[in-house]
Amino acid sequence: MSAKVIKVFLLVIALLAIGVVFVRFNQVTLPEGAVPVVWDGEVCGHCKMHVGDPRFAAQLQTTSGDVLNFDDPGCLFDYLQSHEVSAHAIYFRNYDEDGWLTESEVAFLPVEDSPMGYGIRAVSKGTPEAQDIDWAKGQVMNRPHQEHGGS
Repeated sequence: MSAKVIKVFLLVIALLAIGVVFVRFNQVTLPEGAVPVVWDGEVCGHCKMHVGDPRFAAQLQTTSGDVLNFDDPGCLFDYLQSHEVSAHAIYFRNYDEDGWLTESEVAFLPVEDSPMGYGIRAVSKGTPEAQDIDWAKGQVMNRPHQEHGGS
């Protein structure tokens, strides 16, 4: 082998190694489970109010690695309606007990006072009289428009 061939070969190997390193370090590691929220220290991804009442919080994790917190399940539904996002996971805080519910575990009940007035609360599926997620989305979409500073 000539010195020129060896140099080209080594250059190709080096470029491949750089490419592998670049791809490896630019991969997004998506969370497994809900990401902890700093209550009263984070703003709602939709209305920009603080996320302060854990009973009503919701969280959207995108496939690009973004984590957005919401102060009301209705804010999450409004956000999804007005933004094109690819969701990795969506979580809702359980109104009745501490903890998060996944989309497959959640159901909803009406409530008189939610942080942004959407009037829904997340509960576990199987809770008496609880409705599915499509009902909750319908409650949000069919309510009279109220300006809360959302986008």
